Amino acid sequence: MQAVLEDADAVLATAQSSPGALTDLIETDAARARFLPLLDAQSIAAAVLDAHGAVKMASRVFSEERGERYIDAALADRALRSAKPVVVPVAVENDTGSESAIFVYASAVAAFPLWHLPPELTAEAPAGKVVVLTTLAARAGPIERACAAFGLTEAQIRVVSAVIRAGSIKAAAAKLNLSHVTARETLSEVYRRTGARRLPELVGLLSSLAFGLLPSRADHSELLVDVWGLTQKQASISLLIASGASREEAARTLGLSVSVVRKDLEQVFATLRLTSASELARTVSTMSMLGALLGATRGQLGFSDPRAEPLRLLPRANGTRIAWSDYGPAGGRPVLIVHSSMTSRLAPSGLVAALQAEGFRVLSIDRPGFGMSDPIPGLRAGEHDPFDAAAEDVVTLLDALRLPTIDVVARGGAQAVLAMARRAPKRLGKVVLVNPDPPTSADGRRHGPLGAFKEAYFRRPELIATFARLLAGSLTRERLDRIMRQSMRGSPPDEAAAADPRIAEDYWRSVRMFATGRIEGYVNEQVAIARGGDPSRMGGLWHWSILIGGHDTMHDPRHVERYWRDVLPDSNFELALDAGRFLAMTHPERVAQALQR
Repeated sequence: MQAVLEDADAVLATAQSSPGALTDLIETDAARARFLPLLDAQSIAAAVLDAHGAVKMASRVFSEERGERYIDAALADRALRSAKPVVVPVAVENDTGSESAIFVYASAVAAFPLWHLPPELTAEAPAGKVVVLTTLAARAGPIERACAAFGLTEAQIRVVSAVIRAGSIKAAAAKLNLSHVTARETLSEVYRRTGARRLPELVGLLSSLAFGLLPSRADHSELLVDVWGLTQKQASISLLIASGASREEAARTLGLSVSVVRKDLEQVFATLRLTSASELARTVSTMSMLGALLGATRGQLGFSDPRAEPLRLLPRANGTRIAWSDYGPAGGRPVLIVHSSMTSRLAPSGLVAALQAEGFRVLSIDRPGFGMSDPIPGLRAGEHDPFDAAAEDVVTLLDALRLPTIDVVARGGAQAVLAMARRAPKRLGKVVLVNPDPPTSADGRRHGPLGAFKEAYFRRPELIATFARLLAGSLTRERLDRIMRQSMRGSPPDEAAAADPRIAEDYWRSVRMFATGRIEGYVNEQVAIARGGDPSRMGGLWHWSILIGGHDTMHDPRHVERYWRDVLPDSNFELALDAGRFLAMTHPERVAQALQR
């Protein structure tokens, strides 16, 4: 990755002359790639201690949860003298009894280069101090936002929140003064809305969302073994039960008898001081969050801002989930923003504002395997049409929202819009394609780091997944800024856009899901583009507009227009001479006006 950044032209020349020469280097670097976890900052509690274990400075969450009650001065002293963090489970009191939390003690010198903790703590990091990080995180705000992502009602959120804290339906019903039957009926509707099969799966899903995004679904059994002393078998059983598997399903998966699973699970409950699989699910979610924190590399953690990212989740018929966002306003004319192949549903703020000013209700969606939308199970790159699967998701969303039609703005992703036009033409209203990408074979322009990747994909499509892992595992905010500055060189409007802090922040927000390792959708689409043929000619689409930036560094605008005029002969074309690759971000009003025409 460093070679691409330092001398993209040399890498491009190598990709053109001898693409096989890059294979070993790329595969070696990709194997070492580590991804960036995203967490909700409001779910993390932390404090800086002095050498005697007294709190010198604490984050707001730590103070609100009164975390100082659970500090162990002896463990703080051990952490101060140790090169390794000290991880311990803690029984934390709440209004329903107690729940299991985790404290991590580490010397400030070791912790601050690795952990990105709340900013108020950064001034308290001299040697001789101890940082304690806690997972006091079953908090009302993050849990309520997780429930809201599935469109749960206030009554359903109250029941679910009580179940997560209490660990069982019976205890939650008693706390809320509800009958057990009413609580169970409420949860039945929650299962339908979330796609969860059983209570442990529901608790684990919502707890994970409350912590933030943990897309790697890494195996954190090592932490269960190290922190609580479980055997590897018990840890494997715990992870399966916490994910919603029944005891019979866990036994079949692990090749054990049901009686062995039940006996080991009883020992797990006793060791972790739990009484139900739902409590186990919450504990495993906590371990996942802790694993993301302790496993962070490059000194980075990503924090999501739920206020700027209106996440909504919709179950598919197969139990997987579609992620989408509704920016509002509720009474506006619905328009769907379609993302490019490297970004996600998080739409540019300027484009959202411009569309809302014209009276539109702005929606966006993560295509399968992008952002927080699950990939389609059992489908591998090159073995299915990813754009048709994306079109099916859009139809599912429209049906759920009871929208007969929707307008579309595509900032890239033109192939997904064409698939929608083939699958459900009557569901599309007006369409604006902004800088639609032609197939790589139809345009020979290659420029900067992105051009080097583009050429490598064209020459060796079987390596796309390896390249994607390398790119995602190397992507930091600073590195993305460098990639964009180099790739936009020679395009004055794009150079100005790359230097604009607001646009740069919007672009990073949209790309950072890629940095978490969610590369399945990107790989599927890039393989389809590299191996696919030209789309069939689609006439009669007079209500479609195609906006092309005159300074696009990725594609020759003349080739782009020539290609798409053949595909969309009756559509309206406009060449924006003062715009480039970032047209949708630098000229959002022009996009909104094109949609109104």
